[in-house]
Amino acid sequence: MEKIRDRARGRWHGIMTALGVASSALTGKHRPCPLPGCGGKDRFRFDDKEGNGTFFCSHCGAGDGVHFVMKLRGLDFKEAAAAIEGVIGSAPIGKKKKEMTPAEREAALSRLWDSAGRITRGDPVDRYLRGRGVGLDFYPHTLRFAPSISYQDDTGRRERHPAMLAALIDVDGNAVNIHRTYLTDDGRKAEVDEVRKMMPGGFPAGASIRLAPHGSVLGIAEGIETALAATALFGVPCWSAVNSTGLEKWLAPAGITEVVVYGDNDPKFGGQAAAFALAHRLACAGLITSVQIPPMVGEDWNDVLTKARRAA
Repeated sequence: MEKIRDRARGRWHGIMTALGVASSALTGKHRPCPLPGCGGKDRFRFDDKEGNGTFFCSHCGAGDGVHFVMKLRGLDFKEAAAAIEGVIGSAPIGKKKKEMTPAEREAALSRLWDSAGRITRGDPVDRYLRGRGVGLDFYPHTLRFAPSISYQDDTGRRERHPAMLAALIDVDGNAVNIHRTYLTDDGRKAEVDEVRKMMPGGFPAGASIRLAPHGSVLGIAEGIETALAATALFGVPCWSAVNSTGLEKWLAPAGITEVVVYGDNDPKFGGQAAAFALAHRLACAGLITSVQIPPMVGEDWNDVLTKARRAA
């Protein structure tokens, strides 16, 4: 008899949705974790490598589709195999998405970056950042304003929006990807399912959005707005690691002797866990390291800054 993993290969999207997992959790992008008692904001990714239903969660760990069903339902292997057997007949083999070649990907990144220009006073990006309390007189060259770029949702529907583009730079200083924040013409978040999206491709360990020049001391936070807020609040140049997964994997560039990690105060401790995991690794490598967490549960440092400025 064919093994359950062989029979399920390529069918995991249908199997998981049949077992109650929302399709929105299975897009291959960072999402809240659908496993019981987890959640977070962006700690989970269903990458389905080689059609084996593989996933990664910075809190729950990693595994293949069978492991996922075991965790989802609290089952042992035999019970999970029976649950999968009960729905596998209605789960079609998914079509494999055509991946871009390295040359095609590089061309797409170049076209996107070249479609944008510097951020100027009053444009949608400037309005958005000023609305978050982190507007600047001069914005770093790693941030750009794109007047109109394509957005595609999980159904394939396309529309166009203004956007803030941010260059993702690896530890050696090479641009490796582009992060997009979709906006409205008047500087609000666009009404789309996924306001923030990374372009397809890699996110190497250590990469970040470099938002300020630095000396021997550098701050690191999750989001762009949080990093800019940390600089405003503490006077420390701060970069963005994009999300909790990027924060946990971040590598300090050469010349840094002290790092301040500005973590989020997540209700289920995902932000704190990533911040302290990074701090532990950096401290073990000999860097002076500290962690700053907002006092209120559910807040990041941008929340702290905006509340302080509204109260002033």
